[in-house]
Amino acid sequence: MIEAHGGFTVRLRTGESVRSGISVVTRPSQSLTFLRNRWCDGDVRDWLMTVATGPAWRSVYIGGWLDPRSDMVWLDVVRVVPPPLRRVACVLGRVMQQHCVFDLGRRETVVLR
Repeated sequence: MIEAHGGFTVRLRTGESVRSGISVVTRPSQSLTFLRNRWCDGDVRDWLMTVATGPAWRSVYIGGWLDPRSDMVWLDVVRVVPPPLRRVACVLGRVMQQHCVFDLGRRETVVLR
């Protein structure tokens, strides 16, 4: 999904793709980053196992995206905020010191200023 679409957001518990809402990184310290050509299944599996053993794993979403400027892959723990609460998602993103959030329904990056 990273190669074909540039990114994804899925529910950890089911692996189901999320098609609407605003995806916001909520645990930046738990992000996994690497160069696209350095993908390692073992590292990704270990990261997923760490995330999946957290106390709230049943409600966790995983986001992944490719930064085409740096060729870096980012795997993040995210929260999906309902579309009517877009402003709340932007505030949460700023609190988490993020540069952007992602509107899944519109398929667009929302730059935070």
